[in-house]
Order: sequence, then C-alpha cells, then structure tokens
Amino acid sequence: MHENWILKKSLSGKISDGRIDDLYSKAIRLGAKGGKIVGAGGGGFLLLVADREKHEMISKELGLRKTDFKFSQSGSRVIFVGD
Repeated sequence: MHENWILKKSLSGKISDGRIDDLYSKAIRLGAKGGKIVGAGGGGFLLLVADREKHEMISKELGLRKTDFKFSQSGSRVIFVGD
C-alpha cells in the first residue's frame, strides 16, 4: 500500500496536499505500514494500515478520529446518517 501511494503521487501534484502529506509521513514514522486517500475529491478519508496495537496511538498523535470498518460482500450502503 505504501509503494502504491508513492507511485500514485508521482502521477500528479493534485493527488495530495501538504496537510495530507504531513499526516501520512507522521503516520509512517509512528508505525503505519501504508495508506491512501479514499472518497470524493475535496473530502473523504485518510485510510491507514497499521498493526492493531498502534491504532490508538496513531489516531491520537495525528489528531484524527479512528473509524472502524469492515469489508462486505454486498457492496457499499448507507448504514448511518449523522451530523
């Protein structure tokens, strides 16, 4: 996943921005194995992969909210609508 992030960023300067690059670099230094941006342009998620025992520390150090997810055979669907 990390290698893909590096390759994707080499395609265009619009793939990421300074804030995302800083968060991603810090996550890697804290033990994340890789990551990517997911969601629509201008909004979405920074998806990071790390060993479970590092999740809380990484989210706290980055000041980001951890969102648990799981894969589904039925595809995407809205399960919660909130603020």
